[in-house]
Amino acid sequence: MKRSIVALLVILGIFALACGFLDSDIATVTYEDSFPVRFSIDADQVCPPDIDCSATPAEANEERELLDIEFGVDVDIIEALERAAEEGEVQVKDPRSLTERMRSIEVTSIDYETDDNTLTFDVPDLAIHVGPTGSRKADDDGTVHLTTIDSIPALETASGNAPVREDASEPSSELFQGLQFAAIPAATPTVKEGQPFPPSGKTDMTLIFNIKLEANPLDSL
Repeated sequence: MKRSIVALLVILGIFALACGFLDSDIATVTYEDSFPVRFSIDADQVCPPDIDCSATPAEANEERELLDIEFGVDVDIIEALERAAEEGEVQVKDPRSLTERMRSIEVTSIDYETDDNTLTFDVPDLAIHVGPTGSRKADDDGTVHLTTIDSIPALETASGNAPVREDASEPSSELFQGLQFAAIPAATPTVKEGQPFPPSGKTDMTLIFNIKLEANPLDSL
């Protein structure tokens, strides 16, 4: 059964009050939850600099490589919880201190979906990396290749689930421990022969990070 991170933090706070009566192993709790990361892919951002991207498109007579899709989206879940607490939406007064009792945060998979896809080129297989806050490149220090989203055809919407790579589980758990990170989509798109060039359009993409949390309220006491 899925329970929210907020509920987990509240329970951790309550459990901490009973620390003298709980065995360490018994007090360990595991929760599953998810959170969204949103970004856009825009043809203007990948159009080659030596091309007049505002020109009237014509059918490409050969495959044309575009600029890389590669950027970072900073995510701070703690900040979001603190903002919600300030607005009275949750009762957690100090989410940052409570998260210190988390033993591990494992990303199990990523659900994805596109919305209003008007891109005139295919989005190729899209590698999703995660890294420390501020990371902007897939090969920045501390980044982890988490999973890959299947190619999305031009003008089509798509949704699905991408499992996390086995070798990414442990390093990503360490990264997510602080609930702050950067998500980095990366791919090299091309305009295929017969597709409009210069490219145009945009699509919004939502990634739902499915995570499993293990925490023990006695760890920091």
